[in-house]
Amino acid sequence: MVSPYIKVNYVISSTGNFGKNIREILNSHQEVLALRDQNQKLIHDLVKLKTLEIENKRLSELLGCKRKIGRKTIVARVIAKTPQQYYKSMIIDKGSDDGLADNMAVFGFYKCRFGVIGQLINVEKNVSVVLTITNRISKVPARVISASVDGLVIGCETDELGMIWIPADAEIKIGDEVVTSSASDIFPTGIPIGIITAVCQTGDTTFKKASVKPLVNAFQVTDVFIE
Repeated sequence: MVSPYIKVNYVISSTGNFGKNIREILNSHQEVLALRDQNQKLIHDLVKLKTLEIENKRLSELLGCKRKIGRKTIVARVIAKTPQQYYKSMIIDKGSDDGLADNMAVFGFYKCRFGVIGQLINVEKNVSVVLTITNRISKVPARVISASVDGLVIGCETDELGMIWIPADAEIKIGDEVVTSSASDIFPTGIPIGIITAVCQTGDTTFKKASVKPLVNAFQVTDVFIE
């Protein structure tokens, strides 16, 4: 026969063990929450560190670009490239307060290539719109270096440009480099625009035209240089 005293002791002991288990569970839960908070903080710190690393790399590359360009330019960050305006325009984070004005030339530097990407329009205090050279209303006086002939580069709102008003007897070919000409009142002379990818004889006996691949794709750059 089991003594009632032993039963009572067993119940008390079991209750005590249960309470101890509860406390251990609560303590473990708090430790898990603390570890989770620490983990989240570490992740946040790592993301912040990575962001700073990327930003430092960007600034270092920009400084290198400015040195390679060798021109006095204002650097701006591209802050908007809307799908509706693809091949037409983009928005940058500088404006009249930074010394910018309408019709200033805009250049890009991408994968060690420097070239024209557009001109400023609608300059406001802190932001500006860049009209890209791929826009249909863009027209840039240009020169084919190898043939020493001038023409006009026009936007087609595709990944290629057109070049018109090239003298029909001009000896131009695929692979020839096209740069800005002295006829432009916006762009400095001799800035790269692109490379000829096709030459087309038209019905006009006076002129022919060509297709030009931009040296710098405006929609791949994250920063621009303005002069």
